[in-house]
Parts: sequence; structure tokens; C-alpha cells
Amino acid sequence: MTFPDWWDAPGELLAMEGHCGLLAAWMVLRHFTKRVSIPKLITACDYTKRHGVFTVGLAAGLKAQGLQVSFHSELDFHIGAFERRCYARARRIGVVAQPALELANLLRERKRGRIPIVFFNTLSDVGHFSPLLGVRDGMLRLPLADDGKMSRSDFLASWSEPHILRQSIVAGR
Repeated sequence: MTFPDWWDAPGELLAMEGHCGLLAAWMVLRHFTKRVSIPKLITACDYTKRHGVFTVGLAAGLKAQGLQVSFHSELDFHIGAFERRCYARARRIGVVAQPALELANLLRERKRGRIPIVFFNTLSDVGHFSPLLGVRDGMLRLPLADDGKMSRSDFLASWSEPHILRQSIVAGR
């Protein structure tokens, strides 16, 4: 099974501001042969123009579309009102926060056929989502990162920043 390319996503999705989380979800859903309209995906993941998506909202959205998901994070002591509502909705459908995973565990999940989605910081200090597809030539394959790849050390540094919390989702059938 090949993983879909981001540029094959609907133009409606690509034109949205802060679309990386929804784009990652679209790619994972397509990989697992699930089809969903963009408006339905927006609603399922609790996307807003102000916030984009929170990792927990993304996890709940993937679960609502029929995937098995787990959501992982370090403790977050700064959860705002909207994000708190996302956590409550996720709990209602069976998605609860679990401890953050190590990169090695995420790569193991990928080898088992599941797709991790990771949340990391960019050089411009903006949180960003990408599926994690494995390692090639010593570089992590992150199709939504610059050049579609990142060194382990750069990823670990950007994934471990205080407001990023090493958040990830692991999705499968």
C-alpha cells in the first residue's frame, strides 16, 4: 500500500490556513482507504481558523472516521477552554491521553503497519503536524516537513520543546 502524496489532496484543503493537521489526517485516512469530505473532516477534527487543530482533536477525528487511534502526550498544564472541550469530546468517544512515546516506539508502530502523526515545532516557532513514515538514509521521513525529511537530532529537538509536549497519534485499522 503506497502512502498518498500531500499534493494530491483536494485544493479546498490545501488552500486552508493552518491545514497541516487536517492534511496529515487526510493522508492517513486515504492510506487506510477511508474517504471523507473536507467539511466532515474539518468538523470531526474540531478545526478552527484561530487554532487550526489540536492533537487530541485530530486523534478524535480519526477515531470518528473509523480508525483505531492512540493519543500520546507529556502532561499539559496550559490547556485553554477550547482545547478542554476537545479533550472532553475525545474522552466521550474513547480517546484518552496516554504518556508520550519515544521515537523508537513510534518507528516500531510504523513497522507494524500503523501510521504515527507527530506534532513538532518549526524553525519559525509554529507547531506543525506530519505523518512519520520511517527512516531512509538516516533521515526521518516526514512528508509534511521541509524537504519531506528531518534528521533525528533536529526532530527530537523540535519535538521536545516546552509547548510541543512530544505529542503524537498512532493510527491503524
